[in-house]
Amino acid sequence: MKFLFFVVGVFGGILYVIYHRKITEMINIPIGWAEKYLGPAGTYTAHLLFGLLAIILGFLLGFGVIDFGV
Repeated sequence: MKFLFFVVGVFGGILYVIYHRKITEMINIPIGWAEKYLGPAGTYTAHLLFGLLAIILGFLLGFGVIDFGV
């Protein structure tokens, strides 16, 4: 099960980072707190950070550093 979280987290996060601009334009809903705290184009930055967070969590779950009872 850890391997599945590793693969989904890391490779899904990588794809999200690569295509974050297209995904943001497709969703077309601004994130209010991101625009407020990250400045103009904060929604794009927030989506990029979500992808990086998915990659980091995928590695941490895959190598057993953190465990959510899985």
